[in-house]
Amino acid sequence: MIEAYTGASIRAAEQPLLDEGHGDALMRRAARGLARECAAQLRLTSRDGALAGSSAVVLVGPGNNGGDGLWAGSFLRRRGVTVTAVLTGSRAHEAGLWALLAAGGTALRLGGGTGEEPSAQLSGLRTVDVPDAVGLMSAADLVVDAVLGTGASGGLRGAPAELVEAFTGRDRSGPAADGRGTPRIVACDLVSGLDANTGEAPQPLLRANATVTFGAAKTAHVVAPGEQAGGALTVVPIGIEDLLGAPAVHRVQGEDVLAAWPRPGATDTKYTRGVLGVVAGAPSYPGAAIMCTQAAVQAGAGMVRFLGDSTARGMVLARSPEVVCSDDQPWDVHVQAWLAGPGVVGDESQAARVQAVIEAEEPAVLDAGALDAAARSVADGPLGAHKVLTPHAGELSQIFEWLAGFGLARATVERTEIEANPLHWAREAARLTGATVLLKGATTVVASPVAGDAAPSAGQDCLCLSVGGASPWLATAGSGDTLAGILGTVLAHVAEHPNALAVLGPWARGEGRWPAAAALGAGLHALASRAGGEGPVPPSVLAEHVRAVLTRP
Repeated sequence: MIEAYTGASIRAAEQPLLDEGHGDALMRRAARGLARECAAQLRLTSRDGALAGSSAVVLVGPGNNGGDGLWAGSFLRRRGVTVTAVLTGSRAHEAGLWALLAAGGTALRLGGGTGEEPSAQLSGLRTVDVPDAVGLMSAADLVVDAVLGTGASGGLRGAPAELVEAFTGRDRSGPAADGRGTPRIVACDLVSGLDANTGEAPQPLLRANATVTFGAAKTAHVVAPGEQAGGALTVVPIGIEDLLGAPAVHRVQGEDVLAAWPRPGATDTKYTRGVLGVVAGAPSYPGAAIMCTQAAVQAGAGMVRFLGDSTARGMVLARSPEVVCSDDQPWDVHVQAWLAGPGVVGDESQAARVQAVIEAEEPAVLDAGALDAAARSVADGPLGAHKVLTPHAGELSQIFEWLAGFGLARATVERTEIEANPLHWAREAARLTGATVLLKGATTVVASPVAGDAAPSAGQDCLCLSVGGASPWLATAGSGDTLAGILGTVLAHVAEHPNALAVLGPWARGEGRWPAAAALGAGLHALASRAGGEGPVPPSVLAEHVRAVLTRP
């Protein structure tokens, strides 16, 4: 589990130590961790693994983030790396700059800068213009991005923005003229310009191969689009860890999924393991019923009960004979949880069953064809955290259109807005609907307005989780149906066992089990997407990968 925090939380944890005069010690610890990762990245570019003879360019901002970069540069220089610092502001961290120069590094001042007169400290340095700075970066083995840190907002501006835009434009055109490959990029704390609190990524951005952050992960590291910009994440302890408050986002990882996934005990029965009712499929989309029921079976549901017409029932039974099929109505059968909506398009009888599921007391996964009906139902009151909505960005935009019709949301939330800040819009949807919202994407975000022991910390209105690691090959028709079946399985289990997921943390007890179950299901889906190696992941075989993941020794 990775706990991610807002920039304000990190700064609040640092302040007591800064007040006690430990600022230099904190920066040295951070810089040594950054230098270790830089050395590891440099070795990837070296034929013999040696650092001596390699080169690095450090882009340095005026604040402590720049200081971290300068100190890290001094440590690299002492190990034989040629280090050039390009100072992008009108000032620089004094001790860090002195350390770099004393170690034999070079410092240059980027022309243009902020428009301010350079400090006396920088006035004697040689100036480099943007094209020449791009040339230095292109010729280096490593570029360290230490321009902006967690306190910045609004993205890069001025000469630093011009530099990054020019460098990334040249990078897209291929290797440099001297035949060198593209340098490795390491971000100090976070990619400059990212919003630490939301993960928003205003352009231009210098996308990194790796990010080294200090004390704890920031929200931007574990949600899209920030996660995709930062590469592999390393968290360096610096001594503030015990001073941190409640996290903004819990990041559920693969090992958490395998540790927490519900497994039957010796005394369990098919009923105590969880009975899942499924309303899915229609004449135009019968495959959805097959894929979601098969996924539920493979994920370990105690029983799966499918409701649909005779054609759909026959197709489901042909693939999964253990599924109990009927043409009953939801109020006629007993289940611990429901899954409704996959492939339900243009079928009035299935649509009526979907509405019954929405109105039922049991928890439910509401997917695809159930989302519009769920949004309309908000007019009668909040859905409750035990109802899990599973939209992608386009479907969430449609949900907001319905909410706007009820006067609960502004008129339009475009898909592009949601993709630019998925955490915010998932939280907003959870707040307005009262439901747990699982927003699918490159990084899946779960937001839930839970109460009681699982309630979020002060200043937050939702419990938020994120899940990553899914193969991009999952972006195909039908993979969402498989996810829905997995989600339904774990939801049915935790409906019967309220504290089954407490291993994840105290927040996953009671009402917190609903968002925890949603994140766990998304995590298993992600693991299954890579179980067969990197390549196409047909949803028809993805369910079998689910079982393979759960049966690993």
